[in-house]
Amino acid sequence: MKLLICESPAKTDKIAKYAGNGYKCVASFGHIRQIENGLKSIDYNNNFSVKFCAIPSKNKYISQLRKHIKNADEVILATDDDREGEAIAWHICKMFGLNLSTTKRIIFHEITKPAIQNAIKNPTLVNMDTVNAQLARQVLDLLVGYTISPILWKQISRKSETSLSAGRCQTPALRLVYEQQQEINKSPGRKVYNTEGKFMGESYTLNHNHTNEDEMGEFLEESAEFEHKYNVTKPKNSTKMAPKPFTTSTLQQKASNEFGYSPKVTMRLAQTLYEGGHITYMRTDSVKYCKEFTDKATKFITSKYGEDFVSPFINGITIGKQLEEKKKKKKSKKKKDNNNAQEAHESIRPTNVDVEKLVEKGKITAKEAKLYYLIWRNTVESCMAPAKYLSITAKISAPEDYLYKHSEEQVVFPGWKAVAGFEKTNSVYHKLLKVKKNLIVEYEEIISKVTLKDLKKNYTEARLVQMLEKKGIGRPSTFSSLITKIQDRNYVKKQNVEGKKIKCVDFKLIGEELEESESERVFGNEKNKLVITPTGIMVYEFLGKHFDDLFNYDYTKNMEDDLDKISKGEKIWHTLCDECNNQIQTLSKEIKGQDKLTIKIDSKHTYMIGKYGPVIAYKEGDNLKFKSVKKDIDIEKLKRGEYKLKDIVQIAYKKNVLGRYKNKEVILKNGKYGLYVTVDGKNMSIKTDKSEDEITLEDVIPFIQGGKQTSSSLLKKINENISIRKGKYGPYVFYKTDKMKKPKFINMKGKSIDDITVSWVLEQL
Repeated sequence: MKLLICESPAKTDKIAKYAGNGYKCVASFGHIRQIENGLKSIDYNNNFSVKFCAIPSKNKYISQLRKHIKNADEVILATDDDREGEAIAWHICKMFGLNLSTTKRIIFHEITKPAIQNAIKNPTLVNMDTVNAQLARQVLDLLVGYTISPILWKQISRKSETSLSAGRCQTPALRLVYEQQQEINKSPGRKVYNTEGKFMGESYTLNHNHTNEDEMGEFLEESAEFEHKYNVTKPKNSTKMAPKPFTTSTLQQKASNEFGYSPKVTMRLAQTLYEGGHITYMRTDSVKYCKEFTDKATKFITSKYGEDFVSPFINGITIGKQLEEKKKKKKSKKKKDNNNAQEAHESIRPTNVDVEKLVEKGKITAKEAKLYYLIWRNTVESCMAPAKYLSITAKISAPEDYLYKHSEEQVVFPGWKAVAGFEKTNSVYHKLLKVKKNLIVEYEEIISKVTLKDLKKNYTEARLVQMLEKKGIGRPSTFSSLITKIQDRNYVKKQNVEGKKIKCVDFKLIGEELEESESERVFGNEKNKLVITPTGIMVYEFLGKHFDDLFNYDYTKNMEDDLDKISKGEKIWHTLCDECNNQIQTLSKEIKGQDKLTIKIDSKHTYMIGKYGPVIAYKEGDNLKFKSVKKDIDIEKLKRGEYKLKDIVQIAYKKNVLGRYKNKEVILKNGKYGLYVTVDGKNMSIKTDKSEDEITLEDVIPFIQGGKQTSSSLLKKINENISIRKGKYGPYVFYKTDKMKKPKFINMKGKSIDDITVSWVLEQL
């Protein structure tokens, strides 16, 4: 019997089935070894050699693996094709005494029968360059985190639940959010007028923004007597290129923009689709497909839409095709083919282009089905020809040499747009072309409304992913965890942002009658944006001041490039670790003996980061006491001394009775973990976009009926089924699904609260 070892138990049955008779597949359940004792396990004088030990929580799986390996005729490593997967394969060899020079390692990017059987026919060995790159990453993260985080605890605060931390990529990610907040503070927006004129039943936009009421009024008064002349440009050919194949980051961005999925949720759903054999491996920065797939896609598109719909650039997104074409013109250098086992990673695509939609069944819920269709649609579109249009712009003259403009386009050839559907005939386009040039046209109405221009906005998760990629911070596979980490540390919160109230004077011109209307409107409301917290500001400003050389964008990007060089055998891994360690030690020495970071409010009160977040510290006799701080305190104003104590101290909770439900009083409260209601002595957490003042009884009844109770012992909520709670003998994991009559209580086995993940909990079960 030949034994295949993969990472996830969700894949074992399919891999074994596709491998065929004589094969068995078991899972390692992820990593099985860890660095034994932090920095103490690194031998700095011996090329940064690292001492590893078995992960205690994996002992059960290690024992099972040992038995399977003992009974196997041959062991074949089938871990994921990335640095993590290569490292896991190496750890398996080291733990169980498997010979690295003879133990087979197979590579596949989709869980299908052809892919698995092809991988088995073309085995390779563990790639030590890739392992060394992962080892370097692990050591670098340890050096930064374990050396600089304790400095944060000393200089700012050490919280018991979510200790402050610095990270090689985490801190530059925080910096992006911090700098965006600085831009927002500097750019409050410009108050201007947007003017729309309605002519011949269509809306035209003025190509100028007036800046004040007087200018706007004068313009509209002139408009009442002005001869507005119509013109239209000649039809111009325009082209819209097909979307690019999905990488990890572009999939995360698209899923966030279309469905509101966080990067973390997108990766979880994609993992399920991959393990089910529906899509290729979801951690990739490739924008190409294998030739076998583009051949199938070509056949599919030709059959469904026609030969003309196939992309003329399809060779450009086919692995190996561009190289073949270059070879015809220029002799290329020979490269190692690693036994022809591994082509470059593919972009994310469906494993079967003929399957347009998935049926909701088993592990495939509505969310997985939606994500699959998004991947399928983008994949097919990316293999299709550009869409071709004829475009026109209708222009109507206005006072002061300005113009009203309205653009339309007519599809000439739909190309990739045929997948989602398109309008064959644009009646407005043809109508505008028929209007005589220089015709004097009458306006039906002209409306000028106040707006705020150049208003900077907070990042969405999708935009932050884009910025991480642009700046070279981390790699696509790490973006999701970076965004999660800065939120878990309470440096950044995903929340709604209230806009600015502005008094507006708007204008409407109908005939010769000019109407003015006054109103107060809100501009800049934002939903589900990443907003830096006071803690995040203090942490970044400290790290930016003292460790900028370590956390600036160029340094972080160059380090990622060096890790790539290590994975290609172009740089020695421990040399990079030594360079980084020397820099950390030099910078750390410069801040010894500094006072704790605080902000003075007055002679008796100080703003600081306490155990559970920002507080006001003061002395009462010999005792140090604390007052709660209001939300949304502007740290810059605080540092400038613009706040008085009464402006920032949270007023003691007032009973907020929303009404009665089933004759029981419903009380709204705002606790440490957010809003919740109390009914008949029971607490129920609520999730809403509304502020505390806007919430009504009707808003909370669904939560009461759902019975989602919270507890004063709750330390951290991981998801709907998993939470960490305070027990008599310390924290423990509470696990209960809707189908379970009784919950399960899981020992944390010495792990910190931040180390507990969904996958770890499921492994314990």
